[in-house]
Amino acid sequence: MIDPIDEYCVQQMKEFDGKKLQSVTKEGLDLNDEEEKKKLDEQKADFEGLCKLVKEVLGDKVEKVTVSNRIQESPCVLVTSEFGWSANMERIMKAQALRDNSMTSYMISKKTMEINPNHPIM
Repeated sequence: MIDPIDEYCVQQMKEFDGKKLQSVTKEGLDLNDEEEKKKLDEQKADFEGLCKLVKEVLGDKVEKVTVSNRIQESPCVLVTSEFGWSANMERIMKAQALRDNSMTSYMISKKTMEINPNHPIM
């Protein structure tokens, strides 16, 4: 799904072949079972101080900092809000020929930083 039209189609298509579609670039990705959710809750409690510190340092550049288990090798990832435009959609809209500069302020969504509690840096 690399064509610009794919971004528009997937936003309207919430389900395919009985399966709910989820964007991996947005917060709220849920691929876990109950045991993994309990482990994630424990990690969130352990890393609460670090999340607050990172949020203080980054300030308004991110909306919030949370712990995630979606990441395998990277120490962190930036994701968009669940109902906002994805980064690819923002890129497409910025490239529009007749775009208005006043659109830019409400078009850009605040990012959420998700940290990987299993990475050695963290």
